[in-house]
Amino acid sequence: MTRSPAWHARIDADGAVGSGFLVSGRTVLTCAHVVAGDRASVVFPGAPGLAPVPARVVVRGHAWAGGDRDPGDLAVLELDRPPGLAPAAFAPLDAPYASPAPRLVAYGFPFGYGEEGVQSELRAISSQLIRDEWAQLGGWRGYGQETDHGFSGAAVMVEGTGTVAGMVVSHDPVSHTSRMIPARILARHWAPLADLVPTPGYPAEEKRWLRELVARVGSPALAGALGRLLRGAAGPLGVEPPPGEPGSLWEAVWYLLSEAGRPEPGALPLAELTARLAGLVGDETLGAELRDWSRAHRARHDPPPVAQPAVSHAAVGLMSYAPAPTYAAGHAAAQTALNTAPYAAAPAVPPVVAPGPVVGTPPATRRWSPILVEIKRSGADRGALLVEVSAYRDGGRRLVAEQRLAEREVRAWVLDRIDDAFAEIDTEGRELIAFALPRRWLNKPVDQWTTRKGMSTPLGCVAPVVVMDHDRRGSKRLQFRLKKMWDVLDRQPGSAVHGISCAGSARPEWLTVQLQDVVGPVGLTRPPKSPRDRLHTAVLDAPAPIVLWPRTGCAGGASCGGSCRGAEFLNALADQLSVLPPGDLPERIFELRKSAFGHDGPEPHWAADLSFVWEDPRWFPDVPPLSQSPVG
Repeated sequence: MTRSPAWHARIDADGAVGSGFLVSGRTVLTCAHVVAGDRASVVFPGAPGLAPVPARVVVRGHAWAGGDRDPGDLAVLELDRPPGLAPAAFAPLDAPYASPAPRLVAYGFPFGYGEEGVQSELRAISSQLIRDEWAQLGGWRGYGQETDHGFSGAAVMVEGTGTVAGMVVSHDPVSHTSRMIPARILARHWAPLADLVPTPGYPAEEKRWLRELVARVGSPALAGALGRLLRGAAGPLGVEPPPGEPGSLWEAVWYLLSEAGRPEPGALPLAELTARLAGLVGDETLGAELRDWSRAHRARHDPPPVAQPAVSHAAVGLMSYAPAPTYAAGHAAAQTALNTAPYAAAPAVPPVVAPGPVVGTPPATRRWSPILVEIKRSGADRGALLVEVSAYRDGGRRLVAEQRLAEREVRAWVLDRIDDAFAEIDTEGRELIAFALPRRWLNKPVDQWTTRKGMSTPLGCVAPVVVMDHDRRGSKRLQFRLKKMWDVLDRQPGSAVHGISCAGSARPEWLTVQLQDVVGPVGLTRPPKSPRDRLHTAVLDAPAPIVLWPRTGCAGGASCGGSCRGAEFLNALADQLSVLPPGDLPERIFELRKSAFGHDGPEPHWAADLSFVWEDPRWFPDVPPLSQSPVG
């Protein structure tokens, strides 16, 4: 015959008798209404030789106000000494609602059975909770021992496994039904219980680390932001967030732990939440620890590495560059036509002779490990910017950090977070840092941002740095066009630069039409004069996937004679890029920026102030938009 588990407990408190159960070496759970005072005596009937153990109340449900219908009717007792008994184990969260319905058993101490106790057979009526707090229980046979006085605080045990599904909290003598606080709700009210309640994919140590970090944050510091935080973490990953605002940060965290299912690569909402949370806390040390948790959690669920095909560049190796003549053969006529008549018919796209990759799939001949820095207007604070740093791995985007910042704070914060992002990317690929910027920022020298305080090495000399137009990333039509263009670019052995002369600004809208038939880099002789510069807008709206210009270029405009610095810049571009495949240009620009940084000549290196828009959307798939704005 199977013995009753020794972890069942009787609670004696100021003449009242209730039930409870041992959940760890010295911790017993019961109902808050069972223990009105601060002390109680705990008896374990399953261990007859064990004397009563004094205990004190260390926690009460924060939402319980003493009423029969108040949520959070839970108390935690700490025993004065360990009883030396094995504690209860918890059942899977959906165990009491399985089909066929399992038999549930509660052990209580009603009148007449105060010493040895008695059992009640139960079943869950539905998986639907009452007021998101209680599950309703009925008798297993429709008759038998009911869970009346003396059962409050009793563990509801799944008969077949001996594991705990919840705790009896009340009984209705009219309907002969009972209410249970399921283990899922118990852990919401008392966070340490989450370490013991099964949540597949989350080991107890990982949950304990997260729980301790959350406790250090505290909910008051996030007043009004919890709903946005939860939606931002859950929405893009297909997890339906609860209605309304979570009552606490722990409630938001526990909701994802208990409702989001087993974590899988690409569906790690808690990694998203902790990365966002790190940007909201004022303590930088705590923020770094939250990012560490996010990174470690993702690392646990990374898929095994897949062998990549060897990179093959038929025309030229990345590190063995051989310069081509200025205006390479086959390109000179097209370049001359653009320089002399900028709005004449554009050169035809080279004929396609081989099938290309599936639209939206990065080619197998090169492999990047991208880091994305996205800067846009916050919408919440006038003048503030919403800045996100993400890493891409296994085709999915991983948020590293998110923060609202004043413009003067952006550089230092971004550089620190880029350092964090390097821990997230795949070491098998070549790192690529991309800035998705609003158009008024496109000419900013982000490649020259220094990597650390006290060091002068520019970011663009540490890794390939490219710029993307944030407006284009928000346009499905332009993103589709860019993907189609890259299907052609992937089959081109070279990158003939299509130059736009200094005088070419009479009809920018016609230039947009012409450039739709130009597949390759577009070179400009000058920087944008304003955020709405018509020439630059025309090129970006074409949309040209690769655009280069000097940040300090020709100032003559229409009066320029064609022998200015801008023309020299176009010549140098054609000389350097024409024999390289378009997908290799970030690496070549990286080498040029290093050469410019080390240049000691009397004149500045022609590539010292080079802006480089390079946008291949296949390497930067976006997350689906939220149903509500993330900016609040």
